[in-house]
Amino acid sequence: MTVQALPTPTAAPAVSEASAHLARAHEVALERVHRDELAQLLTTLATLESQTEALRLKVLAEAERRQVATDEAATGTDAWAAALTGTTREINAGGLHLAQLLKTKYHHTREAYAAGQLRADQVRVIVRAAEQAPLETTVEQLAAAEEVLVNKATGIGTRSGRPMNAKRLRQAARRMLDIVDRDLADKHEAIMLGRESRRAKHETYLALHDNGDGTYSGKFTIPELHGSLLRTALETLSAPRRLNKTRTSAEGETISGYDESAPTGPGHGLSGWEIAGNALCELIEHLPTDGWNGANALTILVTMTAEDLTHDLTQAGKLDPADWPDWHGPDETGTAKLDTGIRTAAGDLRRLACEAGLVPAVLNTKSVPLDLGRTRRLHSHHQRKALALVHDTCAIGTCERPFAWSEIHHLIPWSHHGDTDLDAIPLCSWHHHRAHDPRWHLTHHPLRGWELRARERRRRS
Repeated sequence: MTVQALPTPTAAPAVSEASAHLARAHEVALERVHRDELAQLLTTLATLESQTEALRLKVLAEAERRQVATDEAATGTDAWAAALTGTTREINAGGLHLAQLLKTKYHHTREAYAAGQLRADQVRVIVRAAEQAPLETTVEQLAAAEEVLVNKATGIGTRSGRPMNAKRLRQAARRMLDIVDRDLADKHEAIMLGRESRRAKHETYLALHDNGDGTYSGKFTIPELHGSLLRTALETLSAPRRLNKTRTSAEGETISGYDESAPTGPGHGLSGWEIAGNALCELIEHLPTDGWNGANALTILVTMTAEDLTHDLTQAGKLDPADWPDWHGPDETGTAKLDTGIRTAAGDLRRLACEAGLVPAVLNTKSVPLDLGRTRRLHSHHQRKALALVHDTCAIGTCERPFAWSEIHHLIPWSHHGDTDLDAIPLCSWHHHRAHDPRWHLTHHPLRGWELRARERRRRS
């Protein structure tokens, strides 16, 4: 009796067929495609890109397992792949390392990546963060934390239902172990922030060149903390209509006025980079000439939940609220962040706090800042800072204009007895105008967040 060998499975025909379908898609005249289909095309292509890259990593890992490079007399799998694909050896070496980690350790990430639910930069953030977990973290704890982080990256695990991009995911990854053990999460965050801070200091530089024509050119790399502070200052200086609207000072005083010569006002025809350049010049011109007084203008928001506050006060004894800014708690494990939304290493934070203003922001169990009611018409300086804990951009889901450019929008108009509290959202000038335009409708979608939709116009009979 002869035993018939089973056919060898193959993946090449399926991949070739997919490639042929894409080639035919290139022949379609996109000018004639309905506009609604463009969004579908873009999201589907992003999924295909992820699936393709995930499969490429699997192929690399399998080639390494079989030592295919040895048969080809190549110096390594990375060199073998580089010669086949026309990419660099360094790129393939990084991909090979990532492929091995996905195959052996990070199964939730691998499966979501293969399904096209994750992007390449999100995968790297998840794996890099997981690889820095404290040594005492168990396999089960790491897997549970990884799954939570994957869900945040895909949108399943976020309150808004919107996926976290790599930048926001990196912030969440620092606390990925919160779900299993808070002490482990504190240690993990300290490890990541410490390494990032040390690497950033090594990579910090500034190069200025006199062009000889009345201008200077330059480039620089600075740590995330200082870049965030600089960006906030420039965005505040370059915000549209910053000199042309009523605003509130840090002391709560209302400042009003109108300045038609404001350099960031409408009609000046400047690009975003040119506006930022003008803002940098304005910032430099206002540097102190009578000695540097440190970080007195800096305000650090120290965030904690009401539960954490009660727990810490119980351990430390009754503490007068006036002493909060100078108190770090018995073990200094609390997390603080600037109103720019970034977290920083404890050492950097303590150094800044020596000369900075500290504002304790107490949150409720849903991480929503407590409100201030209907005591005033305009939102105060501190209310804006509280909203900055929730939003770092305009609240409209598709808008990336920074929070510093925003105007606080009452969800229930103040004229209709709405409170000036934190049941409000920041909107850039563009979207704020449309929120008050009856031709537009402001709604909150459970998956896409806040969005503005044009109301259907009634046709004249």
